[in-house]
Amino acid sequence: MTDVPPRPKKIEVTLQVTNEVEARELREAWEEIVTGKKLTRTEALELGVEAVMERARPALETIETAIREHPTTGQAGRLVRFIAGVYNGEDYPFDLTELRALDTELANACLDYLNYDRLGKREVHHHLAGRDRELHGWMKRYRIEPALRLEERQAEAFAKLEGETGHDRDELLREAVDLLVDKYRRNAPETKR
Repeated sequence: MTDVPPRPKKIEVTLQVTNEVEARELREAWEEIVTGKKLTRTEALELGVEAVMERARPALETIETAIREHPTTGQAGRLVRFIAGVYNGEDYPFDLTELRALDTELANACLDYLNYDRLGKREVHHHLAGRDRELHGWMKRYRIEPALRLEERQAEAFAKLEGETGHDRDELLREAVDLLVDKYRRNAPETKR
C-alpha cells in the first residue's frame, strides 16, 4: 500500500472593497495571478480610467475638507496653490516639490486628483462644492496672484540681454525691478507722516 499524501489545507481569504471599481480591479488582478492571463491594453486602459475617475471625487473632498477645517496651516496654503495650479497652471504655477511637505493622505489626494485632471474631463472649479467662487475666495485669502509675464518682444529682448551682458537672468531681473521701484518712488507724491 502506498502512502497518499494528505490533501492540502484550503485557505479562505475574504477581502472587502469600497466600490465596484475596486472590486473589478481586484478580480482582474486575481485572475492574472492565478491564470497568468494578462489584460489586453484596451481593457487595462478602460479599467484604469474608471479607477482614476472613482478616486478623484473623494480625493478632492479630502483636499477641500483640509482647507476648510485647517485654514491657518501651511498645508492649507499649499493645497490652495495646488488647486489654483490645476485650475490654471499658466497663471498659477505650482511647484510639485511642495507636495513633499503635505501629510501622506493629502499628498496622495493631490496626486489622485491630478491623475484625473490629466484626462481633461472637467475643470476643477466645477467639482468644488463652492465652485469657482470658493476657489477665488481661497486664492484671495492666501494671496495667490497670477504669475507675472512678459510680452513676447520683452521676453526675446530679455533673453538676448543675458548673452550680451554676461549676467544671469535672475541678476538682470532683480536689477530691473530695483530700477523700476526707484523710478516710481522718486516720482510718487510725498505722503504725510
